[in-house]
Amino acid sequence: MERRANSSDVAREAGVSRATVSYVLNGRSGQSISAATRDKVLAAARNLGYIPSAAARTLRSGRSTLVLMLLPPEPLGRAQAMVIDAASEYLEQHGLRLVAHRLPRSGGAVSLVHSLVPAALILITPLEDAELAALQATGIRVASLHSTLHDPLGPDLGIGALQVQYLADAGHRRIGVAVPEGAGYGWRVQVRLAAIEHACDVLGLPRPAVAHLDLDAADAAAAVARWLEGPEAVSAVCAFDDDHAFALLSGLAVHGWTAPRDLAVIGAEDIPLASLAVPPLTTVRLDAARLGKRFAQMALGETAAEELPPVSLVQRDSA
Repeated sequence: MERRANSSDVAREAGVSRATVSYVLNGRSGQSISAATRDKVLAAARNLGYIPSAAARTLRSGRSTLVLMLLPPEPLGRAQAMVIDAASEYLEQHGLRLVAHRLPRSGGAVSLVHSLVPAALILITPLEDAELAALQATGIRVASLHSTLHDPLGPDLGIGALQVQYLADAGHRRIGVAVPEGAGYGWRVQVRLAAIEHACDVLGLPRPAVAHLDLDAADAAAAVARWLEGPEAVSAVCAFDDDHAFALLSGLAVHGWTAPRDLAVIGAEDIPLASLAVPPLTTVRLDAARLGKRFAQMALGETAAEELPPVSLVQRDSA
């Protein structure tokens, strides 16, 4: 493997000292370096393909340019991708670079932070108390909904509550919930179910009938049949996200049933395909871009002028 050029190579190529190379490439002021010498150093760096080491720069300056975002061990959905994009864009405007990492169920956040030495940490997934305490002991700023929202249902951002409220206002009394089967969704499923159960309690509705299902028409068809043909028939379902709402629509079609005539279906996230569903999907929209920006502001220690992004209902034809 070809050796990567270092600052000594640049100094030798330009005929200057390593100190001069450091001053030029790191943009340090207060040094009497002529324009000609500066141009020679920059030209040598370009010719050699020199790439400064982020780790070395961190050791020299005592400050990392990385912000680490830890994601839950689940497939990356469109909303999460928008959160990452918005956070990355905002941090880049402040000279920082976002690194997103899906944290395995086995953990490992502390060792990862020690190896990368980020300027700040954004948590999209919860950590055990001991692990979180170890991270906070490093002095690295930790941005997390869990540290800013005292309401245990806060991390759901009001999605489940709005789903239930809409269905209750439409006259539905017996509500089902479709959530992912995969263990990687564990924490988010717990938060959503807790929010929906709480909303049903507040509105005086029976506890929801929960079904764990894969994104599979046959699996969804079986769940739909249990809801509609059971002793306490369900008339409406809150889907974990729009993907699972699409699965429910497919499951209804397997039986020749439709939404909302046979079963009202409401999704979450409002993905672009939601309006193209048959029928068009009623869903709860989350401003993921604003949420990503808010995470970035928290990582920078900025006080936001507004609260976390509100959710809003998008009424179409499926519920």
